[in-house]
Amino acid sequence: MATVQEFISSAAPVGSQQVAARYSIGVKAAMVRSIMADLEEAGFLAQPHVSAGRVPTDKAFRYYVNHLLLSSRIAFEDRAQIELHYSSRPRDLEDVMRDTPRLLALLTGQAALVMAPRLESMTVERVNFVRLRERQVLAVFVATADTMQNRLIDAERDFSQEELNRMARYLNESLVGRSLDEARRWIERQLMEERAAYDQFMREALSLGEGAIADSLDRTEVYVEGSVKALEQPEFADPERMRELLRALDDKSALLDLLERAIRQKGLMVSIGSENYDPRLAGLSVIAASYATGSTPVGSVAVVGPVRMEYDRVIPLVEYTARTLSRLLEH
Repeated sequence: MATVQEFISSAAPVGSQQVAARYSIGVKAAMVRSIMADLEEAGFLAQPHVSAGRVPTDKAFRYYVNHLLLSSRIAFEDRAQIELHYSSRPRDLEDVMRDTPRLLALLTGQAALVMAPRLESMTVERVNFVRLRERQVLAVFVATADTMQNRLIDAERDFSQEELNRMARYLNESLVGRSLDEARRWIERQLMEERAAYDQFMREALSLGEGAIADSLDRTEVYVEGSVKALEQPEFADPERMRELLRALDDKSALLDLLERAIRQKGLMVSIGSENYDPRLAGLSVIAASYATGSTPVGSVAVVGPVRMEYDRVIPLVEYTARTLSRLLEH
């Protein structure tokens, strides 16, 4: 644990004299050197050069993080800053999603990202259709936490606004209170019913609803901030390491899988270096936590940085931010 903490602080190989001098572990440097050699043999430490000190491996960081998870708590100053940030002014959900990674990047000095709420889990509160021009309709879905999705639909024929209002009322009678995924499946079932084959109004209303919902469910928004701050870390002085990080953050596909894993786990997830499935993330750690509406996880937040990360501070920050987003979605 002492070697990991020292490496996190210094970003340089750690020697036995260094550990013996800075940590009250009750043994002399020679004994520390022997213990470090044993830890190297067990796969917890590595020695980059014969004359250099040792650096923790991913296995050592995993041991360190597992022990941190039992006792990590957010600092009062960090908690106060998060609370002040979100209580300063009312904002719509998209603003909150865009702003959250900026806050985390500022607090941690690392790259941060947020997966916006997965729409299939959001509950429909209202559906509206607006005629824009001939054969073009704007579908508006209002979901939980005032999440609003607008979708442009090319209609099969021109509808009057009165017809669109009737269609919206018809859909609202059955869709309100369902998740978007449930709403899509309900519409699909109705379209297969015999009645929809001969009831033109019903078929057209269902078709409009189906088109708007299908388009909404295909989209997953991921907001990323702090790439420049992350590059200030010593690990990214190497141009190749810098390119790896920028490629991973720019592509987002490597991170999307981790964000979705955090949703499936319904809580905190720490993925360290070689534990990441995607080779682009093999030299990075990802700390992610899901946020929810009620008991249903709908999105996640994450911090991405070098394996030598300040886990004791970043883990509580990510967890508390996720809990704060859950609270905002409930109001």
